[in-house]
Amino acid sequence: MTAAVDTDLDAHWMRQAIAAARDAEARGEIPVGTCIVSENTLLAVAGNRTRTDIDPTAHAEMVALREAARKIGNYRLPHVVVYSTIEPCAMCAGGLVQARVRRLVYG
Repeated sequence: MTAAVDTDLDAHWMRQAIAAARDAEARGEIPVGTCIVSENTLLAVAGNRTRTDIDPTAHAEMVALREAARKIGNYRLPHVVVYSTIEPCAMCAGGLVQARVRRLVYG
């Protein structure tokens, strides 16, 4: 059985991801943003950092996954919802699978 989806909460958190994408764009990055939420509490928010960090893996989703994992002290994140402004690429989708995220919402 799946849990009920709260579209108002989804919209709230997606706005946070959009704000991160806008911040990334202001830094000269491709405008992608992600936030990771657990029990309606923000664990991580990030925008793309590939150019800033000179790192091809510093996509918003990967940066946010790393931050959330550090925050909770575990690389597995089975209780989180990830909000991304675009559909994750193959690398990021693989990271989400490896982290065992509960749910992904993308725009």
